[in-house]
Amino acid sequence: MDYTKNTERTLFEAASGLADPDERSAFLDHTCHGDPALRDRLEKLLNLQQKAEDFFNLPPVKIPAGVGRLAVLEGDGHHALGPSDLVGSGAFIGRFKLLNRLGEGGCGVVYRADQLEPVHREVALKVIRLGMDTEAVIARFELERQALAMMEHPNIARVLDAGTTTSGRPFFVMELVDGQKITDFCDTSKIGLRRRLELFIQICGAIQHAHQKGVIHRDIKPSNVLVRQLDGAPLPMVIDFGIAKATMSGSSDGGVITGTGQFLGTPAYMSPEQVKGGSDVDTRSDIYSLGVLLYELISGRLPFDPDRLRDAGPEEIRRIICDEDPPLPSRVSKSNHLVELDWIIMKSMAKERQFRYDSASDLAADVRRFLENEAVIAGPPKRSYRLRKLIRRNRPTFIAGTVAFVALIAGLGASTRLYHFEKKAREEQVRLRYLAETARSNESLLRQKAEYQSLVSQAAVLIRYGNREGADKLLAMVPVESTPPTLEAASTYGNVADWHLMAGRWKEAGVRYSSLVRAVSNVDESDNDSVSRNLLFGSAATCFTEDVAAYESIRSLALDRFANSSHPVVAEQILKVCLLLPATEQERGRLGLLADVLSKALDTPGSIVSLDPHLRAWSCFSMSLMEFRKGNDQSAAAWAERCLSSPRKNPAREASARIILAMGEYQAGREGEARALLNQVSSDVIQHSQPPLNYGDDDQGSWHAWLTARILLREAEALLAK
Repeated sequence: MDYTKNTERTLFEAASGLADPDERSAFLDHTCHGDPALRDRLEKLLNLQQKAEDFFNLPPVKIPAGVGRLAVLEGDGHHALGPSDLVGSGAFIGRFKLLNRLGEGGCGVVYRADQLEPVHREVALKVIRLGMDTEAVIARFELERQALAMMEHPNIARVLDAGTTTSGRPFFVMELVDGQKITDFCDTSKIGLRRRLELFIQICGAIQHAHQKGVIHRDIKPSNVLVRQLDGAPLPMVIDFGIAKATMSGSSDGGVITGTGQFLGTPAYMSPEQVKGGSDVDTRSDIYSLGVLLYELISGRLPFDPDRLRDAGPEEIRRIICDEDPPLPSRVSKSNHLVELDWIIMKSMAKERQFRYDSASDLAADVRRFLENEAVIAGPPKRSYRLRKLIRRNRPTFIAGTVAFVALIAGLGASTRLYHFEKKAREEQVRLRYLAETARSNESLLRQKAEYQSLVSQAAVLIRYGNREGADKLLAMVPVESTPPTLEAASTYGNVADWHLMAGRWKEAGVRYSSLVRAVSNVDESDNDSVSRNLLFGSAATCFTEDVAAYESIRSLALDRFANSSHPVVAEQILKVCLLLPATEQERGRLGLLADVLSKALDTPGSIVSLDPHLRAWSCFSMSLMEFRKGNDQSAAAWAERCLSSPRKNPAREASARIILAMGEYQAGREGEARALLNQVSSDVIQHSQPPLNYGDDDQGSWHAWLTARILLREAEALLAK
């Protein structure tokens, strides 16, 4: 047999661990059968070792009598020794007796062992496999040992001891976790969703503890999460940090693929960034693996088919994990009520790590929210969703509240119905009372109207008998606004108004003319110049007596009644009615249509205005007055000159035209010319506006024409006196 140096060193270590000479001789017979030279070399080495120990007086190792100090039984390079060989050989590593092999990973072998001192207990002992003791593997093995030594968590297997074999291969001793894979435990125990999620929350706590210690597990899968019973309760334990990465130490294994293209880890549970390789893997890679584990716990299968991944090459594995989206767990398990867990799992397994949970504790907190019927942060932030969670979380309270609310609504509905009945009854009473009061009011109004009509009729009888004074006393008992809208009332008020006017009782005449205007306007609603003429009488009388309120009432009535008239004679009269005193801009605007009607009639041959010199002259005066009130002095003067050029003479009209000219001259700064014009007409105006009045003479001027001139003269004198 051509043994290598490693094999020879291994056999020496094994033989030196056997203290009993007979056992050592039997061991050498068995392993060196057919190779006396090898046996000779081993015996010489063993003798040298014994002499060295005797020379230095080394204390004996405290192990039971008949047991060797050190034995690492990995095989001879051609075959591995089985569990029976281990037990039969009495192999030891230090004070740990190897019982049987539990399993092996990429670089280490795990044995079940008995710890003989200082306490007797079963442990798990992990040592680098024979042939794997390269610098990189030893460094990774040492990193795992350091990572486990830093952590102390009830859900992470503890490190109890550590050391190296005489050949320099490191080993460490861990707490023996005698349990099932978490998926097998959940399936065999047939535990429900809530208990599965509670176990998962504990696993998240263990991973969070590792992350806080600066360690990333990078191989989270069911076989590395074992569940054992502790005091009758299941306790999940995270084991095997064999490819862990220490994030705080700056260490890195330089990637996740070996030189032969094999993955360090289990592809089905690896995150996209881990399967791509590189050294930038952070704690969110473990979040992805936890999401895969939760997916499997919920749906009973992995997100990606493990057979497909096993048959695929490295590049295809990368493409599947990085590009393909797995089906939702709720669809796989056909459980629509797990849609919120879909949100949690898909957030954990996001392809881009910035969209995953920031930490394992955040993931655990969201699972806990699901269990407590609270809104999970991975879910859409809809108010209806949060309300449903609130109701589900506080179901008894909401049921009681709903019952109370329904009772309240029912009581409120009954009360509201009774209230509406009562309200309708009160409203009906109010309506009937209103009808009764309206009837009484109407009865009273009708009675009052009948009384006013009776007074007017009695006044008309007195007038026929020549008793105007008695008639006036009766009419004084009727308010202007209550004047009966009858022809009899119009005739009666007009007769009494003229009687007062002839006697020089201007104020009384103005009041009666106001009543006359109301009576006529309410009787005849047509576009008739006889009605507008009566408005002219009333406006002249009230304005002359300076009863501004009465005049404004007549002006308002004239605008409302005739502002849209197309009758040129009506237009001429209404302009004079409304412009005896200065008008507002709004009132002038309403008179604009009448001015247009009158202007067109003057320029239209054959019109009623153009054919009658008397009407034409008065129309020019009305246009002059309109332009003056608008502030257009030059246009007002032009219209006044046209009025004065009429072959049909009328002293009252001409006096009014000259007064407008005088006010225009004064506005232009020619005060002398203005006073000269006023001096021409003032004496005549004053004389003819005194009783006895000329009643209805168009050649000399009617009384209302002279009153118009007197009103304008008063305005001009006030202007010049400033």
